[in-house]
Amino acid sequence: MSLAHRGARLLIVWMALMLLGGLISAKPAAAAPLDCADNSLKQVTQEPVTNAMPVVFVHGIASGADTWDGPDPKNSFPRKVATLLKASAWTFDYRPAQPGWVTDPRIGPALSDAINCLAQASGYKVMVVAHSMGGLVTQFAVSLPNGRTGGKTWQNVAEVVTIGTPTRGSKAASILHVGSVFAAPFLPTMEAVFGACAQYGASEDGSVCGIVDVLRGDQGMALRYDSPQIKALPPWPNALPVRAIAGDIKVSVDPLDLKPLPLGSVGDVAVTLPSATAYTNKTGVPYVCKDDQDVLQLIIHGSKCDHFTLKTQPTVVDMVIKQINRVQREQTGLRAPELAYASGNAVNLWTDGKAKTLATIPSGYRAQQIAWSGSGLSIAWMATKDDGSGTRVYLARRGLGEPPVRARVHDWECDGCSTIAFRGEELVSDGASTAEQAALWSYPSSGEPRNLAPVSSLRPIDDCFGPACGRLDLLGPGPDGTVSAAYIDAGGNFTGVGTLYRIDAQGRVDRLGGADGSGLLGTVPAVSPRRDKIAIPWFRHLSACEEFSGVSVLDQMSGQVTQPRLPDLPGNVWLVSSWFDSKGQVHAAFRSEPGCGSNDQYGPDGARDYQWGATHVYRLVGGHWVETKEAPVLARDVHRGGRAVSMLGTPPATATGGYAEGRLVAQNAANKTVEVAQKVHAFAWRP
Repeated sequence: MSLAHRGARLLIVWMALMLLGGLISAKPAAAAPLDCADNSLKQVTQEPVTNAMPVVFVHGIASGADTWDGPDPKNSFPRKVATLLKASAWTFDYRPAQPGWVTDPRIGPALSDAINCLAQASGYKVMVVAHSMGGLVTQFAVSLPNGRTGGKTWQNVAEVVTIGTPTRGSKAASILHVGSVFAAPFLPTMEAVFGACAQYGASEDGSVCGIVDVLRGDQGMALRYDSPQIKALPPWPNALPVRAIAGDIKVSVDPLDLKPLPLGSVGDVAVTLPSATAYTNKTGVPYVCKDDQDVLQLIIHGSKCDHFTLKTQPTVVDMVIKQINRVQREQTGLRAPELAYASGNAVNLWTDGKAKTLATIPSGYRAQQIAWSGSGLSIAWMATKDDGSGTRVYLARRGLGEPPVRARVHDWECDGCSTIAFRGEELVSDGASTAEQAALWSYPSSGEPRNLAPVSSLRPIDDCFGPACGRLDLLGPGPDGTVSAAYIDAGGNFTGVGTLYRIDAQGRVDRLGGADGSGLLGTVPAVSPRRDKIAIPWFRHLSACEEFSGVSVLDQMSGQVTQPRLPDLPGNVWLVSSWFDSKGQVHAAFRSEPGCGSNDQYGPDGARDYQWGATHVYRLVGGHWVETKEAPVLARDVHRGGRAVSMLGTPPATATGGYAEGRLVAQNAANKTVEVAQKVHAFAWRP
């Protein structure tokens, strides 16, 4: 074969590779623990997703997720993004659907659903980084309805970065211009080029010439310059920022090694500069990677600005990461920590000194627990009548980016309920179990009637007696969209805390361990800022003279339960409250009373008149309580950002039951302690 023929053949293969191409085969990625993940959407590394901004990478024609790997897959573009604080990286892979066009349900509509799912799961709008045809896939996807919460998909997108996207299609002339000197004598028609290349690669699975089959299908037809398919794409929404990155390679030829003869710009070879920058808004001028290349060197070595290299070029990677950081800051600014609290007959939201009423509580009711969903888009509370004769569950959900006071509030009657929690974004409560079947109540965000949510693999209660047999006490949110609960499977008038389980969205359970004691005191368990530990209050009754209470600590990752010995105080020791600090360290306040000693008194109505000693505060160190000089509090919650909120006040006059009210104080934006409200009886930070 002559040198000219070898050169022409090299050009054929190279042109096919450059024409909207990328890497061909897709490497399998580890499945993410969220429901959002499927065969097309995969998380790059298993970093926390809740309260972190998702960044989705969308590849181009005839490639897959590994097109983003670059020269060092272990330090790839998506992996660099995954290491950013408060960000999660995802790849969307539609290779199995090729050569279908963006309207194929497995391409554009699938990306739309992935974006909406990630926004709902994380609480952040999604950022999309799209290469080549991936930009057109994104353009179509964001125009589709959000089937999960309503509205349009683009409302769940913070910004789109397009890299070498043929916004107006691809001119074959932008490649033939480069190869005309060598290829023109041997390539009478493009069909001959495609046929030769397809025949060349037919026996090699995953050959670069496999791109020919894609180009000759729906995608190849649609990607013609100003094709009807491209013109039919819905326009980018004006309110959605789109940033364009393009290549501009100026080529020349010097066959006699004399003076280079300029041939002009070929864009990034596959996409011309005007096509790649035909649309951009709200993001300044497009970034253009510029390079000057001899045509022969371009064919042999490529360019830092060519279609294949541009998406993983270090300057481009650094630039996009800066954009991701900027978008994160903007979203975080809109997501200043919100504190929900109940005072009097209202549930309020407080953010850095400003309080707004979210909803009112019916007369005669009082909120006893407030819970946030992991995304921060839903908030729920449980309110009980002052005489204990009725309970209602409330759920407020707002759209992404909407002001909190626009939340739509729904409520349900729930006699027998005592605890609520979110299982992912699903609100559940206890009160549905029977001795024959453990179950939860599930509350639809639409406000429709609640549903029974059976819990499998929990044995029926056949040897238990007492009022709480078979009850599921919800402890708090578990990892990966689960909820942790205590199952009361031991009987008596003073039932045990029971066995601890993790319950997933399908009602399947994993046993975590057991906690000693008798019941939960009607006190809401404390959850650590990272949601990896729960402090579970309990009490134990041995006789009228011997009653005491404490706290067990559940490690939700390992399932280990730690139950430290009570502090060494005289008489019966009682837990006042427990909490975590910003580092996840457990603290608790205890006080004591003499039991049946000489100071034990009963009132005329026969009620116990407790003679309380002073309240002491302790920190749990190595399984033992170590006393501190910290002021006692009734309750405390720490935001993941380290901000603390505390309810200060007098411990209740009785050991169990009744409402505690106190003065709520919090750290504001300047980390100064300020008073939020008086007479507060329930509160919680948004995650």
